[in-house]
Amino acid sequence: MPPKKDDSTSSGKMFSESTVAVLLMAMGTTSISSTQYEMMSALDGDKTASSFQHQFRTVLKKAKELKDRVDKGEKFAPVAAVAKRSAAAAQLTSPPQTPKKGKPGAAAKGKANGKQQVNDTNGDGKGVVVKQEGGGLEGDGEI
Repeated sequence: MPPKKDDSTSSGKMFSESTVAVLLMAMGTTSISSTQYEMMSALDGDKTASSFQHQFRTVLKKAKELKDRVDKGEKFAPVAAVAKRSAAAAQLTSPPQTPKKGKPGAAAKGKANGKQQVNDTNGDGKGVVVKQEGGGLEGDGEI
């Protein structure tokens, strides 16, 4: 019975065929032994040694081709790094912030929504709204 898969290794990283071929070529490996395929099978727990051997045929072929190309003097140019955005450029392209709203429930307490001009005609502290811009006035009209 094959061993159970360990969650920490089963979700390992995946690498392209070319990447694995370069690693094999760099180590000077252009073949894999039956013992090594059996070890892969044992660690995987699902695939047979024969399955691994079949999968690695194209990788080993590519490793041999890369070795020949390097031996002939071919140079491989890496992908150029993309310049990171500066903090100032990031601020220019960031979405605008949503404006803040007033205190919730302010209209329910008899306060006006919007700007208003108040006259205190009789000096009792209860002014009368003379001019109001914006939303409506809730309550009894006194401030």
